[in-house]
Order: sequence, then structure tokens, then C-alpha cells
Amino acid sequence: MNTCLWLLLCSIILPRGATPFITSSSVATRGADDGRSIRSPPIRQTQLFVSSTTSTPNVWVPPSQRLLETRSTIFKIQQPEELLDFISEDDRLCVIKVYASWCQACKKFDLRYRKLASKYSDKYTTNAKGTTPAEIKQQGKIRFAELQYDNPQNEDLCDSVLGTTSFPYILIYKRQEGKIRGFHCTPAKFQLLVNTVEELLIEDEESCGEDNSFQKQVIDLGLADRR
Repeated sequence: MNTCLWLLLCSIILPRGATPFITSSSVATRGADDGRSIRSPPIRQTQLFVSSTTSTPNVWVPPSQRLLETRSTIFKIQQPEELLDFISEDDRLCVIKVYASWCQACKKFDLRYRKLASKYSDKYTTNAKGTTPAEIKQQGKIRFAELQYDNPQNEDLCDSVLGTTSFPYILIYKRQEGKIRGFHCTPAKFQLLVNTVEELLIEDEESCGEDNSFQKQVIDLGLADRR
């Protein structure tokens, strides 16, 4: 993985005030994670480029569009670049499950994780596969993904940047805030994940309410000045 990509990933993962340093094999981190104070990740822009082997332009496809094509609720992160794509697509909460194929607890956890994703992720039209394209009929409040620890493409990412060694492990991000939660969550403690996302959704709703109230005050003041 090239150095520029490592630095972009570190801009998401590192706590505010921590400094990345480059070793001969990877980018590691300095500083303690306070759980919430994380630098904001870069916002991914749609990229249009021409392939070196063809004149047909290739357009970056956001993760939500790829999920729509398969009518899935959980985005599978296959390489570090897709972690950036997933987090930076929009401002909704992003929940990522880090797991290992040999982890028995992960398999038990996965069943409940998929039910949670079905509850809070995008809802699609019920057209039969292979007929008309599916559409999002209701946008979900949370986006979900999974990252396989023992996928060779993700090994350096998990070890050097994410620092995940206990499974299943949950990471929660927002595009404008970076990482806001990270914890080991066994099947027996699944309710911890449920409580956490519900708490964060309430915080979002309260924040939106405050913003709307401020905007209404500004509008009311403008109308009063015209009288």
C-alpha cells in the first residue's frame, strides 16, 4: 500500500494531536485514542478517469450504489481504499464489524449484526432480481459494513492502523468527526452495540433539532425586520 493512502487512513484513525510516523514497512501511530477526538477524514469526491487500456471512462461507484445492485444491507470492505469510500460517502453513522474467518464468536455475532443492519439500513423496493433495477424506497439512519481481519489485503490496515486484535470488534465513524467509538463486542454483549447506536442516533436528532431551531430564529428575525 502506498504512503499517501496510509496517511489518509491515519487522518481518520489517529486521535487529535497524535502524529503518524513512517517505518520501512508501514505507517504506525503515536498518541493515545480518547475514543472521540479524531481528526476528520477527507471527503471523497466522485472520480472520473480513463482506463489505460480503454477509452471508456470509469466512474467511482459509491458503496451504497454497490449495495443497491445486490440489495445487501452490509458493505464488505475488501481493501483499505474501500474503508475510505465507505466512511466518506455521506454524513450518516457508519458501523463496521471487524471479524476473522476462524472466530466462532464472530459467527454467532454475525446473525444479530445482520438483523440490526436490516432494521437501520436502507430499505429497497421488492422487485424480483433480474427484472427492473432496485431502488431505495427509504433511506436508513445507519450504514453498516464488515471487514475481514484475515484477508491479506486488510492485514496491515487492521494491525498497524486500526489496532484491532480482539474479535468481533466494532468501529463507529461519522464523516465529519472520524472515529467516535471502538470496542470489543462479544455475542453476549451485543446489547452494548444496540445501546450505543441508539444513543448516537438520539444525539444526532438533538443536534439537528438545535440547528433547525437556530435556522427558524434567523428566519423569524428576518421576517420581523421587514415589517
